[in-house]
Order: sequence, then C-alpha cells, then structure tokens
Amino acid sequence: WLLGSERHNVPPLGLLDSKDVQHLRGGNKVLQKIKAVMRIVEKMAREKNVWIEKRSDWDCVKVTKMWDTIYPEFELLYCQTKRKKQINYATVYRRMTEANANANAFHNPRNQKETRQQQQAAEEVALV
Repeated sequence: WLLGSERHNVPPLGLLDSKDVQHLRGGNKVLQKIKAVMRIVEKMAREKNVWIEKRSDWDCVKVTKMWDTIYPEFELLYCQTKRKKQINYATVYRRMTEANANANAFHNPRNQKETRQQQQAAEEVALV
C-alpha cells in the first residue's frame, strides 16, 4: 500500500485511483474497500504515533514497525478467524462494516465534506 515494488514495476497501491483499475471486473469497488480498510490502519497508526506523513519517508523498516505496533489491536478487532494466518481484505472490510468501526475514519472524507456542504446549504435555506 505504501511502498509498491520497483522490481515488479508496481506502484504503491495507495496511489491508484479508479482509472487505474477500470479494466478489472469490480476494480473500483475493490479499490474503495481497500482504501476504507487502510483509513482504519492509518487512524490506528496515528493514534499510536507511528504514522509518517510524508509518503517518500516510508520504507520496509518503518512499515514493519507501524504494523507491529497496531497489529495486536487490529487483529483483536477485525481478524479473528479459524485460520489465524489467512484473512483477506474483504473479510476485514466486512467485519469493520459490521462493527461500524470508527465511523469517521471508515467513511470516505470526501463524502463527509459533501455532507457538511449540504448541511450548510440547508442552514442557509432555513435562515431565509
């Protein structure tokens, strides 16, 4: 998500947008779910002061440190399965949705901005 692979010519997946996955069946839906999961990862990492703002400052060591720091809580909240070492993003996404996990972090910030704009418009109409 943060690093990609130069050797395999794969950019960091966090840089992808819908046009990059439009050739895949359900690509945009999958990408949006992955982004939602990663917003939770980022929020947890920020809370534990292991998130780095500048994307170019991330490396394998820093990603590993971040993941090692948040994983115990993340696993407890979203990754309890019979197969301890095998879980995919869709299962994590579904569990986050079911738990309504950190609603503000889970939902796309752009949607929240639109909601605020809609609320402001409604307040202006109410004043008139």
